[in-house]
Amino acid sequence: MFRVLFFTIAWSWAYGANIPPVRDGVMELKMVHIVWRHGDRSPTTTFKADPFQEDAWTFGGGGWGQLSPMGMYQHLALGKKLRNRYVYTVNSTYNFLPSVYDQKTMYVRSTGINRTLVSATSNMLGMYGQDDYGSTAGTDYPDAKGWPRGFVPIPIHTVDYDSDHIGNMDSNCPRREWLWNLAQQSDEVKNWRNSAAVSSVIDKLTSLVNETWSLEDFWIVPDALFIEQIYYNETLRKKNLWFTDDFYNQIVAVNDQIYMYEYGIFNKTVTMQNMNIGLELLKVRSGPLMNDMVDRINRKSDCTYGGSKADDCNWINGLKYFVYSAHDETVYAVLVALGIERFAIIPHGYPLYSAAVSVEYWRNTTDNNDYFKLVYHKQSGDDFSVMTSEIEGCGGDYCSMDVLIQVAKRLKTDQPIDQWCLVTESSSTHSISISFVFILAAIINYFSL
Repeated sequence: MFRVLFFTIAWSWAYGANIPPVRDGVMELKMVHIVWRHGDRSPTTTFKADPFQEDAWTFGGGGWGQLSPMGMYQHLALGKKLRNRYVYTVNSTYNFLPSVYDQKTMYVRSTGINRTLVSATSNMLGMYGQDDYGSTAGTDYPDAKGWPRGFVPIPIHTVDYDSDHIGNMDSNCPRREWLWNLAQQSDEVKNWRNSAAVSSVIDKLTSLVNETWSLEDFWIVPDALFIEQIYYNETLRKKNLWFTDDFYNQIVAVNDQIYMYEYGIFNKTVTMQNMNIGLELLKVRSGPLMNDMVDRINRKSDCTYGGSKADDCNWINGLKYFVYSAHDETVYAVLVALGIERFAIIPHGYPLYSAAVSVEYWRNTTDNNDYFKLVYHKQSGDDFSVMTSEIEGCGGDYCSMDVLIQVAKRLKTDQPIDQWCLVTESSSTHSISISFVFILAAIINYFSL
């Protein structure tokens, strides 16, 4: 009798039914959003004089920007860590998600590019795809020869890469390019670019590889060199006699600063054309992602506690775990929005392979208010670190959701992002010109009556 009862309870919890609330004192966990960077990959491109061109990279299907077996393993490992944190197991930090995959509780979104899609699949393999995780052949996966035991295929959703303003920080956005061109004309960026320390590094690199660089393309060199040190370190130093650790570090330092400027991080407010350029850059980069998360959290709260009976409440009520499988810049966008980008700057100015930031939504059962906890996984092999207290306005592990809401509100674009990306100086001038023509025509028509 006891054995049957135990099995029934275990089965219910495994498949998502009757999982008891996750509590930390008076706090109750309601939803998790996680943004991660893909794992180790081949370069996405390189400089013309590089001895390691596309044919040097054969893993992951071969060619530029493909996830390596190491990258696949990094996300397998991260998936196991996430299982240990969130999935209902004996040693879990929070018994929050069912021990066997339940499609109602999670949604995985990836940018539409191979390395992020494969990273998501690898991560799900670590989280829900092992043979000893309790899934059942014939129910959760085929009971057939040739099918890996325990492998549960989990849907990975995606959208068009070039128009993905949430996950792809380099999506097609004329406004972002226009703002960046303005930023480069600012005194701060020009003085930095023309300083002896910076110009000497750029000029030296230009001479060595016989190729000139725009600031936004400068990343190509340190990115390729970083990866080549992993796979071809000895050959790299023999073929590129100019390569030294010291010069490489100088290149990285220049690139780190470019990265910060592109995200609107200046030493002081830069005002041009009556705009705060730093804020405007951050709006088009971080705004869509931050508002997507906060909008979903608000919907969850409204449906659970606000009495909302909208049609989409059925979906959001069951949803507990939302994933963005994306890029270093996507993770960086969250850190910059929250003012804690410094944690990605050392040792590099960008989040490392399989870096992940988790935004946990908690509800205080005493004051009936919403809170969040920010958790960071810096790189493969690291544990999770609670970073909430580093955010301005937050004093401990939990922070009022109002702080996150205000961040999203500050970064919300004036129009939907696909429309706002089209608003530039030329488009504004064109709009004014058209309006003037209509007004002039109306005046002429009036006096001709």
